[in-house]
Parts: sequence; C-alpha cells; structure tokens
Amino acid sequence: MDYIFKTVETDKIVYAQDRYMTFAKSILHLPIFQSVKNGERRRINLQIDSLYGFKNVEMRFYPLSVDFDFDVFYYILQKKIKSDKLTFTINLNHFMKFHKVHASNKKVYIEKLKASLDNMLDFYLRFSYGPKTYKCHLLTHVEENEENREEIKITFSKFFENFYRHDPDLIFNFKFNDFKEIKGDYAKALYMFYLTNKYSGTVEFKVSDIIKRLNAEKYNRAKVIERIKKAHDELIGMEFLKSVDGVKDGRELTCYKVTFKKPREGFLPTVAEKSKSNTDESSICDEALPF
Repeated sequence: MDYIFKTVETDKIVYAQDRYMTFAKSILHLPIFQSVKNGERRRINLQIDSLYGFKNVEMRFYPLSVDFDFDVFYYILQKKIKSDKLTFTINLNHFMKFHKVHASNKKVYIEKLKASLDNMLDFYLRFSYGPKTYKCHLLTHVEENEENREEIKITFSKFFENFYRHDPDLIFNFKFNDFKEIKGDYAKALYMFYLTNKYSGTVEFKVSDIIKRLNAEKYNRAKVIERIKKAHDELIGMEFLKSVDGVKDGRELTCYKVTFKKPREGFLPTVAEKSKSNTDESSICDEALPF
C-alpha cells in the first residue's frame, strides 16, 4: 500500500519526479489550463453532474495558462506530493533553475509567480464522492515577505488530496520534457486533452468537444479550426500523434479521427511493471467525455 500526498491511503503508486508527474485526470482533461494570450480575464464556472466517479462537480476559476501557470502548478504539485506537510516555501531561484530560466529574468518572474499563485488561490472546487461533499480551494494561503521577495510560502488545501484519492484513472505518463518542447498553446492544451482519452489506436473526437476543451466557442470558428490544424500538425511532428483526419457531414467538419502512436515508449519502468489493472490502455479512458 502506497501513500498519496504522504497522508491519504491508496492502492496506486503516485509519482513526482522532475520530468514525470502523476495527475488527476480531470486537471488535464477540463479547460483549466488553456490559451490566455487574448488578455481577457474571464471567470469560468464549470458544473458537471458526473465526472470519473465524482458527482455534482463544480469548479470556479480564472483560466490558467498552459505555459507559465502550468509551470508553476507542476512545480508546486511535485513539491506537495513529495511532502508530508501542507505548507512549504517556493524559492524563486530554485523555481527558475528547475525551469531553466536565466537569472536576469528574476524581477519579471517574481511578479508573474505572484500573479499565478493569486489565480490558484482563487480556484474553487466542489465535488461529492459517496456520502461526502467536499468544498475547497486549491490553495488556502499565500504569504509574501517584502524583506525576502525570492521566497513565497503557500499552503495547499488538505481536501484537494481527495481529488487524487478517489480518481479512478490517474494519468501517469505525463512527460514534462515532451510537453516543454511544444510551442503552440492549442497544441499544449490538446496534448493534455488527448492524454486523458483512449491512448491507443484510432479514436474519433467531436470538433465541438475539442473547441470546448480549448475554451474557444466564442471565437471565429474558421480561425479556430485553422489553429487546431496547426496544433495537430505540431503533435504529429513531435510523434505524439500518428495522424489526424477530418470527418465531414456534407461540407461541415464534425469530427477528427485521431490515430495515436503506440503508447508507453520510454515509460517509467516501475509503472510498466505494475499489474494490468493499473496500466492497461483500456483503463485510460473507459467512459464518455464529461461535456
């Protein structure tokens, strides 16, 4: 029996390494991390009746970027999974070294880091599992010290642990090195999205579901489709996908037929050796999309 966040008992092994991370499926699948380069700060309210064993799921948050905000989240989640405490300190120098950022950018990065943590502090989550309903924020406290601006103390919500504890399909094969090679925001978001779906053979995805994941419903559809094509081309070029073919109903594009490369290449050996029930491809996606 292994431990998730060092405190919650589970029958799954949870990994937190520099270039591999275990994610709760919903964090990557839902439009939490997305392209935010349009400059609009619009609060999102997601309400889902059923999601991977959870009921009455509600999330309220400002969109987090697939680049810097995700870098911050990856860094603090790794530290939390390795820690037996809820509160710990982010050291800006360590953060920049982890993400290979030049020291000359320190002044800009401290302000970006503070803004990113503000958004995560605002992130509200409500969900039910069994007879219990949990209501929490991702973070409960952020403490800044003007006498030492290079260190910020944060506190995780203890109830956020339950999102991992009860998730039946944790995502083990998120490869951070591969993700950081992706240039386009849409390509990064679709990398996350496709990892949470059936990662074997050929799968059809509705164009409407792809657009929802990208939170691009209000934009010009033709331009969004063009950006999606560029994102698919990038994911094919990095050999994450094998091919993507459009499916039309008359003249309208309705689906993408996505063919995946064979999974698990370069996978963590300790994960690959786990029992079939935890690593079988059929367990990666065994239910319909939640939107």
